[in-house]
Amino acid sequence: MASSIVPGNIDGAYPVAGQDNSSQGFRDNFTAIRNNFTDAKTEIEDLQNNRATTNANTSFNDYTVSRATFKDTAQTVYPHGTTSGTITLNHENGHYQTITTNGNISLTFSNSNFPASGTLGRIILDVTYQNTAHNIVVSGATIVAGNVTGFTSGTNTIAVSDTGRYLYEFLTTDGGTVVLMHQLGAVYV
Repeated sequence: MASSIVPGNIDGAYPVAGQDNSSQGFRDNFTAIRNNFTDAKTEIEDLQNNRATTNANTSFNDYTVSRATFKDTAQTVYPHGTTSGTITLNHENGHYQTITTNGNISLTFSNSNFPASGTLGRIILDVTYQNTAHNIVVSGATIVAGNVTGFTSGTNTIAVSDTGRYLYEFLTTDGGTVVLMHQLGAVYV
């Protein structure tokens, strides 16, 4: 952003010492100074409101951060808790989400919260089947990879026969219109 402050609008040689100076010159200088202060105030407030900070959350509003190196970072874990029924996976809740089932679940996606088409949206879902296995029904817009244990394409159902933890990854590059699903692994207990 280019600055609107124009120091050249102020006549630094005015008033001229030892001569009668026009009052219009004073008015012009004061007007230029006032306008520059007004512009400076606006620009400073913009910097304060739109800066990245180390002592508060920062939103980049989907702008690109490029050529960055990240070290010692973390990702949010979003716990859906122990539940059954319809579960909506919302990308804005975080990339790693957990569910412990106490009945069958049906997965849907909050498509309005996936990144825009042409960028990658990714959710890892950590499902714990506690004491007994339950079924997962995935939405019809989900393309399920062949490595998903117990998946039946005709019903879009994952029928798990063992209790344990299963990791699934969901990927989309078109804002959630089509979601690709595959299984990252399973630990049987």
